Amino acid sequence: MKKFYFAFIILLATACDIFDKEETIPGLIVIKSIELETTEATEGANTHAIVDATVFADDQFVGTYELPATIPILKNGNTSLNISGGIKNNGLVDNRIIYPFYNFVLKDIELLPDVKIPVNPDSIVTVEYFPDLNFEIEDFEDIGLLFEAEPDDNAEINVINQPPENVSRSQSLEVTLPSGNGVFYRRSTFDLINLPKGSPMFLELDYKGTVPLEVGIFTEDAPFVKVFAGGINPTDEWTKIYFEFTNEIAFQTQNDQFEIYLESRSSSLSAEKIYLDNIKFVYP
Repeated sequence: MKKFYFAFIILLATACDIFDKEETIPGLIVIKSIELETTEATEGANTHAIVDATVFADDQFVGTYELPATIPILKNGNTSLNISGGIKNNGLVDNRIIYPFYNFVLKDIELLPDVKIPVNPDSIVTVEYFPDLNFEIEDFEDIGLLFEAEPDDNAEINVINQPPENVSRSQSLEVTLPSGNGVFYRRSTFDLINLPKGSPMFLELDYKGTVPLEVGIFTEDAPFVKVFAGGINPTDEWTKIYFEFTNEIAFQTQNDQFEIYLESRSSSLSAEKIYLDNIKFVYP
């Protein structure tokens, strides 16, 4: 009985020590949005669809948060933050990833218990593309188009000035699919030869339209294949979409030359519209 009583006293003391231990009150950082800054001459326009922030604090993973966000961090005092921008891969809500071509932002911040601290004075983080990336860009700012019509394409296309939503520096592409059997079917003339297969590759574009748009690749050397990569649903607002082409290209083990295709078909009794801008193929 004495042994039991002695053990009970030790257990009680240990339990009191556990419950009396002071817990860290998390500090809070505020991130309103993550914006993109580009060198337009080589990287194109700065349109983006960064929806998440992934945060590390002193090299420890904190979490991924939909923006805008107030993010709790179980630390106090000077803390080194590492922040990256996240996207909806292939436009899918349930396929959110850190975009591999935007840089990580390092920030030292003084965390205070239960105090909201803006990560910057305006609570905005600015990211850039990593250096030494390759860009193939069609932003409809230059004479001529880098997408050629396939034989059954019967769409009318026009480069228009100053789209009202201001997604462009000055110009974007307006596509009109005729009623009955409208076909928009174009192949890029980008220089996609000997790509680093297995490395991340993405097609970015800004889109608005009344019909779905399909994107994918053609192989330009034998065996000739057409590979679907993803699609966009109709939307009456300009939407930024990131399509990952990593696997679609890596799986074509016998091919070294590729082009991007854009395709939309309609059997509507009325004409349909598509608007495109800032088409970029980005790879290491």
